Amino acid sequence: MKTYIFIIITLLFSAEITAQNDTIFVDSNLKNTTREFAVYYRIKEKNNIAEHSSFESNKKLLQAINYYYVKSNKPYFEGYATDENGKHLTGNARWYDENETITKLDYFRTKQDIVSDFLIFNLNYSIVNKSLLTGGLEFCLNCKDKNKLFLGAGYGITNSYNRKYYGLPDVHLSYNTEYLLFLKAGSSSKNAYAMGGFTLFNRMDLGFGYSFPYNKEKIPAYQGFTTSLTFRITKNKDVYTKLNIIQ
Repeated sequence: MKTYIFIIITLLFSAEITAQNDTIFVDSNLKNTTREFAVYYRIKEKNNIAEHSSFESNKKLLQAINYYYVKSNKPYFEGYATDENGKHLTGNARWYDENETITKLDYFRTKQDIVSDFLIFNLNYSIVNKSLLTGGLEFCLNCKDKNKLFLGAGYGITNSYNRKYYGLPDVHLSYNTEYLLFLKAGSSSKNAYAMGGFTLFNRMDLGFGYSFPYNKEKIPAYQGFTTSLTFRITKNKDVYTKLNIIQ
């Protein structure tokens, strides 16, 4: 009988220690402290974000971060983080007062999200005396403005010259206005070019211009009037011009 009582007491004691280890007490600045000086607390737990509406494209497990008021056990903060300590918040976050009224809403992005939004994939097809297909990346230098300035770099492959293909690095600057017009200037190792034309909300640019070769005698010369078609693909919605409907 004594053995059973000893086992039960041991199990209860172990459970209490485990619960204490899983509970993190913090002060008003969310710095770790003891229960005596704590204002909030949280219990470590994991949640599958794939089932959360804010993370439909995120299939990995993140840490649920929930803080509660020590005095009332009511929620103070609800959010998610990429680490178990809650230092790197991601997605929607909510703060509450002691009446369980939401006092603040915020949205946190991970570094991967920021990099992904920052990049613009660019695909360009142009024709002079030979066709040139160029792929690369662009960066929007002023995406919060109505008129966008894109700085891009890429690498292109020309049509064959006597069954030989040539690669051309490309650097360009494109100024796209809210009036669906654009101006573009760029250079490769073989030529410089300038053009202007129409843009379909910055998703697609149709341009007309002229290409100037650095050396007319050395192929590929790439000289003459040129037309081009450019496509932009990005997750950053600020890149694309919005359709304004006049009422």
